[in-house]
Amino acid sequence: MTGHRDMILSPDVVRKADDRAATVIDAPPPRDVRRAADLSRLLVSLAVLGLSVLVAVVTREFARKAQQGLMSAAAALSPGLRDGLVGTVQVVALVAPVAGLAVLVVRRRVDALRRVLPAAALGAATAWALTRLALARGRPDLWPEVLAGRSGVVPAGWPPSVYLAGWAAAVVAAGPWLARPWRRALWSLTAVCAVVGAVAAALVPLEALAALAAGGAAGSAVLLMAGGPPDRPSARAVADALADCGIPLATLRELPADEQLPGEGIRYRAETTAGARLTVRAVAAEDQGRDLFYRLARRTLLRHPDDPGTQTPLTAVEHELLMLVFAARTGARVDEPVIAYPVDGGGAILVTVGQDARPLSASAAEELTDQLLGAVWQSVAHLHEHRLAHRALRTRHVLVEPDGTPRLTAFARARLNAPPEVLGSDIAELLATTAVRVGPRRATACALAGLGPDVLASALPYLQPLALIGPARREVARYDQERARAASEGVRRRAVQPGGRPSLMHDLATEVRTACGVPSVAPARMARFTWKSVLGLLGAFLVLHLVLPQFANAPAALRALGDANWWWLLAVVPVTFVSQVFSTFLQLGTIPDRLPFGPTYQVQFASAFLNRITPNNVGGMALNLRYLQKTGIETGAATASVGLQSLAGALANAVVAAVFFAWAGGHHGGVRLDVPVGRYALPAIALTLAAGGLIGLTPPGRRFLHEKVWPFLSSAGSTVKGIATDPLKIALGTVGALGLPLVQVVGLALSVHALGGDLPFIQAGAAYMAARLLANAAPVPGGLGALEAGLIAGLTALGVPAGPATSAVLVYRLLTFWLNVPLGALALGFVQRRGYV
Repeated sequence: MTGHRDMILSPDVVRKADDRAATVIDAPPPRDVRRAADLSRLLVSLAVLGLSVLVAVVTREFARKAQQGLMSAAAALSPGLRDGLVGTVQVVALVAPVAGLAVLVVRRRVDALRRVLPAAALGAATAWALTRLALARGRPDLWPEVLAGRSGVVPAGWPPSVYLAGWAAAVVAAGPWLARPWRRALWSLTAVCAVVGAVAAALVPLEALAALAAGGAAGSAVLLMAGGPPDRPSARAVADALADCGIPLATLRELPADEQLPGEGIRYRAETTAGARLTVRAVAAEDQGRDLFYRLARRTLLRHPDDPGTQTPLTAVEHELLMLVFAARTGARVDEPVIAYPVDGGGAILVTVGQDARPLSASAAEELTDQLLGAVWQSVAHLHEHRLAHRALRTRHVLVEPDGTPRLTAFARARLNAPPEVLGSDIAELLATTAVRVGPRRATACALAGLGPDVLASALPYLQPLALIGPARREVARYDQERARAASEGVRRRAVQPGGRPSLMHDLATEVRTACGVPSVAPARMARFTWKSVLGLLGAFLVLHLVLPQFANAPAALRALGDANWWWLLAVVPVTFVSQVFSTFLQLGTIPDRLPFGPTYQVQFASAFLNRITPNNVGGMALNLRYLQKTGIETGAATASVGLQSLAGALANAVVAAVFFAWAGGHHGGVRLDVPVGRYALPAIALTLAAGGLIGLTPPGRRFLHEKVWPFLSSAGSTVKGIATDPLKIALGTVGALGLPLVQVVGLALSVHALGGDLPFIQAGAAYMAARLLANAAPVPGGLGALEAGLIAGLTALGVPAGPATSAVLVYRLLTFWLNVPLGALALGFVQRRGYV
């Protein structure tokens, strides 16, 4: 249908259009928007930036040698050629930004300047901080000595990578105000300057790549926060397209924001000279970009996403027009299509017969009668009888006419010959979004009346959160959260149960089974990734990169066990179980509600297992957060509790370390801990200030603070207040936080004694806390490798012979670190089966 520009489906509407100038257009001025292209660029830039930092940090020697070879090749070039290249880059770097700013000032592009200048500052600050923190470690030995005697307009080495990052960020931020040829030219110029600078050895190659990525990320972040001009057809272009396809247009009015469908183009209400009323939906490449993220989310989360390939705006509206035609022939009440037509600039329009209808989601509660909902489900039954799936079937896409008749709209993602899982997800999505308005029981009864028991029961395996992706899932999550909040109101100290969080999908499944008289069925396997698959990938990484090198120490550990005092070793085994008791105390003491000890203890064992395969205890914190949410605790309070656990643990470690260092210092003064705080403090402060300014000085940032951050802080503050007024909670949290490091010190001291070492308890504690502080900075699970090295160095520095010190550390880690792996894996499977997480 792409080539049929004059294809007309409703001859009563489409006639010869003569006078375009007489059309009355009512559309507000264009508003700044956050575009999907900026988000795509941000994600790609962050991925390249992260890869650059990873190469510089993890493969430091490889990065040095590789760049050393490039520098050597550059040094072999003739001095005149190198100076010419450097001078060219310097001239462009001086002239291009000044000329660009002058053009923006002369043309009075104030909005562009308000994006360009902060983006340039953010890009430069990001590149400077990352260079100091990580990238400088991968510099080759030849640099900057290779620049000796070289110069262009100014001495070689200018522009640095920091300047390049600011330049790249400014180019990205100015992009929406530039024509496409100018955007491509400026980006090509920036990339060529980076390449030429690296070829002439004026820039370190890895730093040049990271600078481009940092600039792309900074510019994209500023555009996402502050917005940019929309890249979509104007109202005049839409009116011209309607005239081109033969519709005699009298008026064209853009619908207000509350009547638009987010991510589905701009909707207009039109009226022809003959009085016919139409609805016009204009889509552009921007809308297809948003749909790309929807498809990516489905491909990532679902085993069988069943999504179409990439579509242009015209093919997208033609697809929707065909789906409306087929849907109407099934007997379902849907929008009546008129025409699909291209718009100048790459957009397209879909025209349907328009009436004064409003979304079902906007209808008042008293208007949601059983008759209305039953009629909606009857249309759904007609679609599913012919295996036509809507694939976005929620109350927002059901329109109610003034006479109370419903019709379905928004068939952009519809599909013919749909498989059962897609049809079942359709029912699950509409059932869930109607239950949010009328409750699970009534929503189920109306669905049963419209679909019948057999069709409704077929959706049982798909009544799960994964069947809902996007707005419907967020709507159900808000509903469940409001129910959880209502259950906790007016109750100061309530007892919560694991897995007791209100769940609309669970309630709907119960209602459907009861109404249809069918037994329970297992949920359909929809997820592409499960806990087992994710843990399997993490475990494979752990084995390949962390565990296998540790096997080199296995013979020494086994020999050490043969020479050890087994009674002392048996005393080390309970340390693993006692440490989880202290973790449970810490968990119980950082939440105002009363959690049961047994399930919480089991979850702590599972968290300890995840901490063995994720760095910086990320896995354990995520599992604890999930556990608290599943008990019905509000997300803000649960997050505050997890944060308090980390803060209490850090403070306890600092206190215990200070006590051990002070006490042991009087007996052994030869050990000194040197942590280069100044190296990291200034870059961290710079990045924090830049991010804070970006959020606080832009309207979307302030809106984010008002709508997301302040409610979260309020909930967190209530959690802290509830804990602070309960002496028992304070005592539990204090005992748990202090007991965790102390029990580990006891385990280390017992291991040293078991292997024949003679070390006072205080010095063993000082050695452990020093090694722990150093290992916490290593981005590896549980400080694997770093903690062992620190402990062996500390013990030998305190007088323990190298042999017993090494054996003691290996045995200690075997009984306190590796023993948690099988026990924690069993605990994780158990808490999953019980529905605790």
